[in-house]
Amino acid sequence: LFAIPLAAQQPIPADAPFRPNLVPWPVSIEPRGGGLRLGPDMTVTFAGFREARLDRAVERYRLAVARRKPESESGSPVPLRIDVSGGEVPGRGGSPDESYHLSVTAAGISLRSVSPVGALHGLETLLQLTESDRGGLAVPAVEIDDQPRYPWRGLLLDVGRHFEPVQAVKRQLDAMAAAKLNVLHWHLSEDQGFPIESRRFPRLQQRGGTRGYYTQAEVKGIVAFAADRGIRVVPEFDMPGHATSWFVGYPALASAPGPYRLETRFGVFRPAFDPTREDVYRFLDAFIGEMSTLFPDPFWHIGGDEVMPHDWLANRRIRRFMAGRHLAKPADLQAYFNGRLAAILAKHGKRMIGWDEILEGHLGPGTVVQSWRGEGSLAAATARGFAVIQSYGLYLDHIKPAEDHYAVDPVPAGYPGDPAAIWGGEACMWGEQISATTVDSRIWPRALAVAERLWSPRGMTDPDDYYRRAEAVSRSLAERGLTHEHHSATMLAVLAPAAARAPLAALLEVAVPVGFSERSDLQRPLAGTAHDRLVDVAEPDAWKVRRTLARLVDRFLADTARRAGRDSLTAFFESWRDIAARIGTLDPAIPLVTDALPAAATLGEAGAAGLAALESLATRRPMDPVHSARAPGLLARVARPAGLLRLDIRPGYAKLIKAALAEALQP
Repeated sequence: LFAIPLAAQQPIPADAPFRPNLVPWPVSIEPRGGGLRLGPDMTVTFAGFREARLDRAVERYRLAVARRKPESESGSPVPLRIDVSGGEVPGRGGSPDESYHLSVTAAGISLRSVSPVGALHGLETLLQLTESDRGGLAVPAVEIDDQPRYPWRGLLLDVGRHFEPVQAVKRQLDAMAAAKLNVLHWHLSEDQGFPIESRRFPRLQQRGGTRGYYTQAEVKGIVAFAADRGIRVVPEFDMPGHATSWFVGYPALASAPGPYRLETRFGVFRPAFDPTREDVYRFLDAFIGEMSTLFPDPFWHIGGDEVMPHDWLANRRIRRFMAGRHLAKPADLQAYFNGRLAAILAKHGKRMIGWDEILEGHLGPGTVVQSWRGEGSLAAATARGFAVIQSYGLYLDHIKPAEDHYAVDPVPAGYPGDPAAIWGGEACMWGEQISATTVDSRIWPRALAVAERLWSPRGMTDPDDYYRRAEAVSRSLAERGLTHEHHSATMLAVLAPAAARAPLAALLEVAVPVGFSERSDLQRPLAGTAHDRLVDVAEPDAWKVRRTLARLVDRFLADTARRAGRDSLTAFFESWRDIAARIGTLDPAIPLVTDALPAAATLGEAGAAGLAALESLATRRPMDPVHSARAPGLLARVARPAGLLRLDIRPGYAKLIKAALAEALQP
């Protein structure tokens, strides 16, 4: 009764070019006609370099295929030959050669690469090519030459604000491997928590990790799990700001005497390391030395962002220190701290990365800058000779649709500098508004858009083609245990009574969570806030309805007879009206129903106005006065939050209503 009529999506034409469901799209792909039917097993031979990691990757491929294949399927074993030239030699950005060549013929499969990581990527492509048809499982005959556009393709996962269990972290790594992302940027300390065990300084986790922490054995297991999939783990320990959790157990490190307690609020706070004390640097030297045994990657992220200087300027001893060293402003003191920290990191074989605020003072050569505040910081960093990781426009926690992230290129249009200075980018999932239950749905499948932008040629810019391919890849991620595909249904089954589930699910086909800032202002969530409301049940990107609606509106308006797509649009708007009516009959004391009422009311009005607009445009008569008078205000409400939800029906809906209003002005 409440289903949105998505069958109106246009099918792929029979003569469409060869476009298998691959994300990211390879550099070169050539169909060879025909394909290879997969039998019950696979015979694997290795040539050149071999390591146990390759054997485990092949076994993961076998298991993935077995999950898709009917048990009764028969046939000859398929030969797979893997030829790896040699081991890993880190290059630009610390990544090895990741190129590979994949050839599939009726006789078998050949995979060649320079390094083991290239072979891992090739196996992921082979798995995406492996699809079901009426005869079972098959792989199309194809020749693929592939390599990444950028060496640094990351996902930031913040576990300092909300702790994520080990299995949740491993799920992200499995999905990253499928998407050919190669760096997990693990944000491990924040004002709200210190979720990692230090044996040298146990009060860090005993007092800072009370909301959960990883033992050193668990950290080693996660790092090994990542390496097995060709993924590096770069830790971030925030300093000198965003550092409250350090000081709960060790207040002597701070610039003010304390005492300190973990923050339950989110935002930017005053506590900061004291850059003037030698015992602070001795502490950090010992801590970094201990953590370096857990994180073998040559890069280490110090944070360095959003430092509040209040405690520095309020401390007479720190002010005297600044004057004695001619440090005129807080940015100079932070630069002094960063320089001391960089030397400690170098002692332990680490190269420093920091957010772009570290550019505000002197910065030593070899530092890597992560740009998050816009193209200006990117240009400033590369102009000074620093390598850059780009994250501006790639914040998944902002709840933007995948197409917005897909439109962000790490090298901005008109960028005057050397493109080689931009190592790549990272999608960022900050932890304020996620939980272990929602984290998969907040990252996937939208992170696939970032993965393709960082791997594939710059000319890959068609969002329709991306969404088509990503839908299939998203389902394959669910086969690996990711929960995003069934997230809404699973949460509704737990949180909503049976009678409310269908209408709420239908509403969530057109409603998405409000953005990060809007939710922060409207709900003011805390570290202990339960993520069990409709905003948490909703998915971030209602692309199927949004894009189908826009396409139908374009067809309808382009047809002079005003018939094309009209029936489908009518079905859309009638379903919206019915959803609103049904939700209006539910018990408003049910929390999820309470959350749904504002969006449902607006959706019902939008459905009624949409029907009036269709009638007006089809008959070439003005809309009735009531709907005509209400339409401008309705469009404004559709664009605004409705509670903690937002209707994801623009721009197609707005285009239709505006066309109907314009019709009334025609002579």
